Amino acid sequence: MFQFDTWLSVLLVLATAALLLMLWRWWRRKRSMVKLERDPSGMWRYHRESMFQKKLAYRHQLGGDPRDEEVETIAVIHFTGDIRARQHRTLGALVDEIAVNADALDEVVVILNSPGGMVPPYGHAYSQMERIRALGVKLTVCVDVVAASGGYLMTAPAHKIIAAPLSIVGSIGVMAFVPNFRELLLEHKITPRTFTAGKFKRTVSLTDEASEEEIARFQEQLEEIHKQFSAAVKKYRPDVDIERVATGEHWTAEESLEKELGLVDDLGTSEQYLLERNRFADLVFISQRRNFFDDGFGKMIGRISDEVEARVYGRLTAGQHGLPY
Repeated sequence: MFQFDTWLSVLLVLATAALLLMLWRWWRRKRSMVKLERDPSGMWRYHRESMFQKKLAYRHQLGGDPRDEEVETIAVIHFTGDIRARQHRTLGALVDEIAVNADALDEVVVILNSPGGMVPPYGHAYSQMERIRALGVKLTVCVDVVAASGGYLMTAPAHKIIAAPLSIVGSIGVMAFVPNFRELLLEHKITPRTFTAGKFKRTVSLTDEASEEEIARFQEQLEEIHKQFSAAVKKYRPDVDIERVATGEHWTAEESLEKELGLVDDLGTSEQYLLERNRFADLVFISQRRNFFDDGFGKMIGRISDEVEARVYGRLTAGQHGLPY
């Protein structure tokens, strides 16, 4: 009898937990279907995960002067990139908030630090930066550490690029590293085989021998991406000598100014620029809530794994761009 009662209690607890889980999911879905709401900062919120923090212009506070009626408003967002540009979706959501509030903004400042990485996600991030520029709002990018390769591609649509003197910029090039393990597999009596339909469905791979024609096609694809990369920089920075800078080289921001490469417009840190602008303008920092448990335990483990990979990649690319470990 005691055993039956125990199992009955367990079943009741599990049933109650399942019911509570269903109610919680229903509540989450209901919350996700909301209209625009006004944030205390005065901004309209489009995504419920978005957060706004407002810093009022401080000149009148220090001097005791009355607050100006017409005070500029500057939106500030951050982008820290890794090899997969994992924040490109988050960047898109932040740009949504900027688009919804564009009429109330006088400038957007993007604090960007990235050594570059995979082409598709960085291409998407670049498109988000183009969206900001297309809104007709002044776009300023601040680089404190590095904006290289795909990271520099993201800076291209900016009206003004400000970089710390020893930050790394440039690296307008395309690279593909494809080790081949075929001989190693054959030594262990494993014969890799790949079946394809389409002449160039697979060109250079990890396990198959590539013909000269396939290698040429692979190189042609890299050259095409490089051509598009160079064109994007030239589009928004027409005074740049693209043949001179699109060599894959990188420079410090100070060096690029001394050599008149046209990759940056001014030297300075993001803190310096924002403090100066905040003297006469209100700053609105836009970000997204990050809750490791928000999407379940599996997502939490995935995010931890992504964080570890990002740190490892950061150390590897630091040496590539001459940055200290």
